[in-house]
Amino acid sequence: MIRKLKASAAAMTATTLAATALVLGTAGSAHATGHGEGYYGVWASGVNVRAGGGEQCSLYPSAANCPSIQTTVSNPAQVWVYCQQGGAQVVGGNPYWLWVRTASGHRGYMASYYIDNASNWIDGVPTC
Repeated sequence: MIRKLKASAAAMTATTLAATALVLGTAGSAHATGHGEGYYGVWASGVNVRAGGGEQCSLYPSAANCPSIQTTVSNPAQVWVYCQQGGAQVVGGNPYWLWVRTASGHRGYMASYYIDNASNWIDGVPTC
């Protein structure tokens, strides 16, 4: 009887650990529900990553305030999201912009609307 209980407890522990690994994911995977700084998928094609415009771009990101297109990204690309903030332009009903790094090493702002995330604001990502 005690052996069966120990075996059952060990099986439950292994199952719990496997389930936890699935929920938490692995380092470098996309955070589809927003859990901090990291890689996030881009769901659209030809999304501009912008910079330039000096202080206005940094304080109020938008297409007008960040006129220099550094690069474009398309699905199934992922970008590293560093921080987020409200911008001067709302895209697709989403008022937030993200400071990102692309796989090619380009850095700049992109509209948060194009990130694969369940909400406009990405939980755990700091404000720029």
